[in-house]
This record gives sequence, C-alpha cells and structure tokens, in this order.
Amino acid sequence: MEPATTRESETNQAWRTGDRDAFADLVREHQRSVFFVALRTARGDEQLARDVVQRTFEQAWKKRESFRGEASAKTWLLTIATNLGRNELRRAWRHHETVPEGGEEAEPMGPTEPRALDDLQAKQARGLLREAVDALPERQREVALLRLYEDLSFPEVGAACGISANNAKVNFHHAVKKIRSFLTARGVTA
Repeated sequence: MEPATTRESETNQAWRTGDRDAFADLVREHQRSVFFVALRTARGDEQLARDVVQRTFEQAWKKRESFRGEASAKTWLLTIATNLGRNELRRAWRHHETVPEGGEEAEPMGPTEPRALDDLQAKQARGLLREAVDALPERQREVALLRLYEDLSFPEVGAACGISANNAKVNFHHAVKKIRSFLTARGVTA
C-alpha cells in the first residue's frame, strides 16, 4: 500500500472533519470506480448498482470520522461498496427476487467486414470473460474484480475484502485458474 501524499492527506483530513467541498472532490474522483465495483457486485443490475453507489457515499459521509487512513480513501470506499453490494444480493436472494444478469443485447449483424468481425469476436470474448468471472465463488470474484479492473495491489484488495494480502493472492491465483479453465472449456485460449 502506498502512503498518501501530503495533498491526499490534507484532502482526507478536510472531508473527514466535515468539509463538503473536499468530500465532493472525493466523490468525483472515485465515483466511477465505486460504480464499477457496485455493478460487478450486483451482477450487472445497473439500478441496484446506482443505489449501492448512492448508499456508499452516504455511508462514507456519515462514518467519515472512522476513516483512519490505514488504507487509501479509494480502498475504503470500495470496501463499503462491496459490503453493501453483497448485502443487497443476499437480501434479494432471501426474498427470492431475481437479479438480472449483466450483459449486452445482441445487435443485428450487418455486412461482415474484417473490423466488424474483430469487434464481434472481442465482444464475445468479453462476454465469456464476464461469465467466467461471474461463475467464480464470491470471494474469488471480488478479489479478481478489484485486482484486474481496479488495479489494486494485493494489500489494498485484502483491505477492501477484509482479508490478508496473502489470502488475496491465494484467492486471485485460484480465480485465474478457474477463469482459464472456464475459457479453455469454451474453446478460448487463455
């Protein structure tokens, strides 16, 4: 985990003590990452993800004084979003609601050009990768998403998931093996 710069420390101190402008800057800086993690945790349900993002920042504001700076503000926010997303999925499961699968609708095919074919193959590969990640056990999925898509270090992933850095590495290793196996079984070389 990298230490916070002086500017980050000053900004963190400002929003922790109630500076709404500093908090607005924090929201602007991290809302995209928080939304992405919420969307993946909510398995593609965009409305649920938006609700999780809203609640993440509401909870961050309410509990701002509890931020100790042991992890980055981004890691702290992603931890809140991951936990809220998990809770929402559990609530939906308990109520037997269905959480829609994330995915893009098929587009009608036009004339086949080399570029169009490449784009289609890339889209299919992304879809298979999404399926592979979604098929992972919850902890491995969370670790893989934070490591691959948010580019967090293993200590940051561990902090976000409430596990040790070594545990994050082990979960990531198993996730990568399962993703490769999933893709290989579908004829994609990983």
